Amino acid sequence: MRIDRRGRLIAQTTIWAPVDLLDLVKLERLNLTDFCVQALMDYFGLEPVVDEHQDQIVDAAQVGATRQRKVIQEREAGRERSRSAVRQMRADRDAAKARQDGIADALQQIIGDDPTGRYLRTLPENDLNGDRMDDWEALVRRVSRLCGAEIDSAEVAAGLRALVSAG
Repeated sequence: MRIDRRGRLIAQTTIWAPVDLLDLVKLERLNLTDFCVQALMDYFGLEPVVDEHQDQIVDAAQVGATRQRKVIQEREAGRERSRSAVRQMRADRDAAKARQDGIADALQQIIGDDPTGRYLRTLPENDLNGDRMDDWEALVRRVSRLCGAEIDSAEVAAGLRALVSAG
């Protein structure tokens, strides 16, 4: 640490910046230290430093601070969109799981142990001639009624297959 020409206690630090950005700084003949200090003071709302190139530094710092704030806001907006999408995916997953659990519970109430395998034979892939189509449709309607929602045939078939494979 040392004291600068304005009497302020200062400390040296290092920043890493893209080379192309540093090339622009050199091209504009900006004093990077003054620019960074001014940008930070502007960002924190501190009094500007008086210098011979004050107007150029202040303008560049304000533009840089404005860009930085915009980048931060866009990044936060993107994070919030991501969080919202994750929350929605979790809600959808939970709703699907609850629906599957409801179908499984309804099938368990209707079928129970089913020692005769009657309902297994009503599965569309096991009813090659369509002889049990009415029984299958009745099962789908009954599951829908017990679930309190419209359940389609494919969901009932998947639930019945899962019930049979678990048992």
